[in-house]
Amino acid sequence: MGFSIAWVAVQGKPKEDVLAWAQHTDTGEPDESNDAPASGSSLPNNWYVVFLNDIEHPLATDAALTSLSQNCFVIACHVEEHVMFSSAKAFRNGHEEWAITHDAQAGIYDIQPKGSPPAAFTAIFAQAKEQQDSEGGAQADVDHIFDVPLLTAQSVCGYKHDLWRFDWGEPKFTALKDITLQSNSASHPRRSLLRRIFGPR
Repeated sequence: MGFSIAWVAVQGKPKEDVLAWAQHTDTGEPDESNDAPASGSSLPNNWYVVFLNDIEHPLATDAALTSLSQNCFVIACHVEEHVMFSSAKAFRNGHEEWAITHDAQAGIYDIQPKGSPPAAFTAIFAQAKEQQDSEGGAQADVDHIFDVPLLTAQSVCGYKHDLWRFDWGEPKFTALKDITLQSNSASHPRRSLLRRIFGPR
């Protein structure tokens, strides 16, 4: 299978404000495996994480993240394991501060930093490169560079999507509900049904 997801971590904006911006509500239903289209978790370090089960989710676009970051700090990661693509970006007060991208299609050692990444990035990349070299470089069956953007993001907000336990404990995700879908369905129930049967009209 492999992940094809995005996640967004927000610091400095209450959970309620993040959900209002996203037009989602918290169902309170546990989502330990992040199976729902969207789920959220409040971390003990005052970050709120939204896990999106779609790398192209509307809430994970640059435009959306720029909007969300007004008066707060946002870290966002995109993960596509089918082509070994990963990225981490930081936004603050409506502006992108830094970004790190890895695309294995451009080369196993591909890493594209932009702006001023956190100080931890240099050591994280150096260690990953050393591991890649020791296991066969570009001919290796593993891609250690893939984790560089994600580990850099973790160094800032303390979360990484493929870990279930951290020094601070375990994240408790609950499923989020998109209220715009509910609203659209309630406003046009017949049209919605026809769309499902016959397609767009």
